Amino acid sequence: MAEDQIRKELDALKKDIAQLRKDISGLTDAVKTVAGEKIDETKSQARQRANSTVEDIEGKLEELLEQGSGVAKKAEQQISEHPGTSLLTAFGVGFIVAKLLDGGERR
Repeated sequence: MAEDQIRKELDALKKDIAQLRKDISGLTDAVKTVAGEKIDETKSQARQRANSTVEDIEGKLEELLEQGSGVAKKAEQQISEHPGTSLLTAFGVGFIVAKLLDGGERR
């Protein structure tokens, strides 16, 4: 009789363990699914942020190009209005830069 009771308890324990394995397998699958969804969501957010950043950079670059174009036009206008002064200024700046780069060394 005691053996029958032990066998019944052992069988019940085996069933419980089998059910526990199924439950753990189900939980594992659920965790994988949730993790996959979270990864996809995070990737999507990262792509959106990257695209937004690229758009911001492109906008700033366009602004800088427009400003640079304006400065170049102004410089071209000044040079065409005052060619002699521009030539002397360029010569003077070149002379000063050459002296600075020379470091005062004489050969």
